[in-house]
Amino acid sequence: MSAPTADRPATEFDTVSADATATSDSTETAPRLGLRKFRDELPLPKVIKIADTGDEHRTVSMRAKVGRHRFHRDLPETDVWAYEGQLPGPTIEVRRDTPATIDWVNDLFDSDGDPATLPYDVVRVPPSTTPTPTTRIAMTPGGRSVKLDPTGAADDSYPALANTDDLTGATVVHLHGALTDGHNDGWSHNVTAPGGRTRVLYPNKQESATLWYHDHAMAVTRFNVYAGLAGFYLLRDANEASLKLPSGPYELPLMITDRNFETRVPKQPGEQRFTGRPIYKQAGIVAVDSDGEAVDTEIPVSGPFTLVNGKVWPTKKVTPRWYRLRILNACSTRTLVLAVHNTTNESAPPSSPANNTDSAGFIPDRVTPMSVIGTDGGLLAAPAPVSTLEIGPAERYDVLIDFRSLAGQTLELRNEQGTFINAGPGEADATIMQFVIGKSAASDADWEPPVELNPDYRRYLHVGTDLQVGSQTIHSHEHFWVALIPPGPGGKGHPELWELRQLGSTEPSPGHDLIKVIDPRDATLPPAERKVLRFVPVAKLFDDANSIVFSEGSWAVWNILHLGGPPHPFHIHMTQFQMIERGQWDLAALGEEGWNADNGTTGVLPIPVDSAIDPVRQGMKDTYLIKPGEWVKLLGDFTGATGSFMYHCHILDHEDHTMMRPFVVLPKELMAFHGAHGSGHH
Repeated sequence: MSAPTADRPATEFDTVSADATATSDSTETAPRLGLRKFRDELPLPKVIKIADTGDEHRTVSMRAKVGRHRFHRDLPETDVWAYEGQLPGPTIEVRRDTPATIDWVNDLFDSDGDPATLPYDVVRVPPSTTPTPTTRIAMTPGGRSVKLDPTGAADDSYPALANTDDLTGATVVHLHGALTDGHNDGWSHNVTAPGGRTRVLYPNKQESATLWYHDHAMAVTRFNVYAGLAGFYLLRDANEASLKLPSGPYELPLMITDRNFETRVPKQPGEQRFTGRPIYKQAGIVAVDSDGEAVDTEIPVSGPFTLVNGKVWPTKKVTPRWYRLRILNACSTRTLVLAVHNTTNESAPPSSPANNTDSAGFIPDRVTPMSVIGTDGGLLAAPAPVSTLEIGPAERYDVLIDFRSLAGQTLELRNEQGTFINAGPGEADATIMQFVIGKSAASDADWEPPVELNPDYRRYLHVGTDLQVGSQTIHSHEHFWVALIPPGPGGKGHPELWELRQLGSTEPSPGHDLIKVIDPRDATLPPAERKVLRFVPVAKLFDDANSIVFSEGSWAVWNILHLGGPPHPFHIHMTQFQMIERGQWDLAALGEEGWNADNGTTGVLPIPVDSAIDPVRQGMKDTYLIKPGEWVKLLGDFTGATGSFMYHCHILDHEDHTMMRPFVVLPKELMAFHGAHGSGHH
């Protein structure tokens, strides 16, 4: 590892044993994953404020460049790809209706002036021939590419994923959640090579919200974002200002990610020496293609270390008062279930589950519920208290938390989704970050959240054949259908996204890829009178012909059918949506009548059981976590922008493989001359 410096003193982690028992500054006594918790103060990104000068041509330049970053106090610095060389990139702040022109510059060159290659290695853990699952091996800290182990001495050296050693930084920036025309949206094919720049105009004609910008290059988004290319973009408006929400040092943007880190070839058994570099360590599997041939592929990557704003398990000193947390799940794959735990007097046995009482009687102590005030697209109508908050990749939540009654205590923000307190190798650790609360009350400690947050909020409803948007009735709208397909022959081990077309009543059913559901509108009819809706895929891959064209200003319901596999964070570009219906099938109970990889739905899927839509998920959103067996309906209006856009799963490995499709929004006057049309309307 690198030599100690003034800001990185010598520690036992310059050479650390896998069974080390050194104590840390915290109460943790056994860093079972090789790094101690709470060694770094939470960093806050630099803020760039774009002022309203009345000059639409004022331009801000943002460079993607090779920077130096230390992910943890006990790790050396390493190269990253980052906007303005910092990870996360600068937080851009701008007021509503203030146009922002940004030059996104690709300055990804190495010290010799050549296009930089990835600042980490991408490796594939071969399918395990031991009792230890490959996924557990991939989640174990450390390892390296075989090129760094020329003697083959270590059993945790892995082959590089084909072609990744030569991959350089072609980039394209997507402002996630922005209402902007297609040519400004970050179309994945419109990449810029090192040395190039792309000028983009963001009108910012939308309400205050937590947006974020990140790379969106075709087929390599997962690699570029893992390298560090992401940052916050905060929209402000007059309504938000009138609420007097916590601001300045009391407003904390929290970008949550995960990583694994490379280790050197051990000189003796059990030795673990981190190099400071990340490693993209995938679990390899063998799938079967459509011809019945074995095909090597990989499980989407996740790492054992959780980072906030680029630091592993940081700590933050806070005052006993209300704070505002702008939370972003920027993980490539991992869904988080967030909760705040009081750890002041906690005594947790190793590997205790994060959210259960274990055999030793350990009971996690959740504190006063968090209060959600906003979602992806803006503020809710009123605060929504929650004890836990589920957040999928790319989702954002605006959260208030009250530290006033907890003076002098220590808390942890934890992920309760399949995690462990003080996880061991191959396990996911529950800790995200720590809050250390001071004892002195703040001068504004009597502030309370407003009862009403957003007077412009309108609930969307589907009533009969019409839409109800607040007090407005919409008589005409489109319906589109998308199926999320479990891993199978077509996807070569990856899930698929199928764009669907409804078959006419006289069209014959194909012998495969047929999806049949009962029309939910017929729920009150006798079973024999219920209509069966039949669908076939019209597209499965990004480069298949486009089939979705909207008129600008139109409304559309997106029907998302999740027929099996993992949860998918479903993101639609260009506008914000509301979830208007949510049904649930018991896929296991359907058995042979459910999904079949060879045929489609073998039987007819019944009317799903209604699931309640909680107040948080009634907010305006552009990304929804869709669970297996769900039929979700999302409603939005395609107003205020035109061009070509995308929708996709935001598990970045899925997006880069088969789960992304285009759609087009055209001015209404052009539609009369355009041959394409939507899948149906009423």
